[in-house]
Amino acid sequence: MTDRDLWLLEMLHEHTTLTSTHLTDLLAVSRRSVNRRLATLTSLGVLHSFRPHHRPGSAPEHYVLGPAGAALLAARYATTPAALGWHPDQAPRTMFSPFLAHDLGVRTFFTQLARPARPGERLTTWWSEKRCGQLWADLTTPDGYGHCAGPGSGVSFFLEYDTGTESLPRLTAKLDGYAELATATRTRPLLLFTLHSSVREANLHDRLTGHPALDQLAVATTGRDQHHPTDRAWLPVASAGTRTRLIDLPTAWPADRRPGATSCDNTAGARPVGRRQIPAPPPLPPGEPAAAVRLPSRA
Repeated sequence: MTDRDLWLLEMLHEHTTLTSTHLTDLLAVSRRSVNRRLATLTSLGVLHSFRPHHRPGSAPEHYVLGPAGAALLAARYATTPAALGWHPDQAPRTMFSPFLAHDLGVRTFFTQLARPARPGERLTTWWSEKRCGQLWADLTTPDGYGHCAGPGSGVSFFLEYDTGTESLPRLTAKLDGYAELATATRTRPLLLFTLHSSVREANLHDRLTGHPALDQLAVATTGRDQHHPTDRAWLPVASAGTRTRLIDLPTAWPADRRPGATSCDNTAGARPVGRRQIPAPPPLPPGEPAAAVRLPSRA
């Protein structure tokens, strides 16, 4: 088992399933090399794979922890696979989950950020919905949290991934939970909405006009039918700004309304927030900051 193999086990424990396309983007190596290693790990029972029915064309191979991989990860932390949340039926449970399409969309968003458009920019941190729920479930549950580093700058954000199945009033109501999070953490979080169409994005902007939570939040949107998340895709809400790149979003608002760092950026001093006790995050690789998942070196 190589360091990257162990990293893969950690990522599948964090995010449950990743496709061969996701892993090619994350590792920035050839698809052939990725597929060769994945086939070896699958033959050893470290991983299980499945391919959902997809029309038109065919879906990429999807990977979850296999029994050997779950046992290795559990041994690493002196616990059991069950204590890590792994189940022998992990593959069929994942394949038939009613949330699979949404969850894969979230993973695709983050893995697209892992292939930067410019040198020096990189997705360095990616937390799953599960981890976000463990930290902030009594306030709000984002679809993910991320941090992108850039030359001399960086941006932290929460993600809401829209598939078009929720009503616009329900999407708008999510801002209330993030406003509570802003109050609890004494920060001004950046919240990203990625919408399935630009028409829906425009309608959401109309809904958000004058929303009181915008006094405590920085919100930006994009439509996936016309924009890639690393392009000039992001339109700030309640700002006169134009579309900008994610890494430049913090400067899209006036100085007194710019998003501030969330409490999880400083992992050494991070603490759970909220009105009740929140369980500790799952165990992570030695040497990593507490409650962080970081992507591997490209070296």
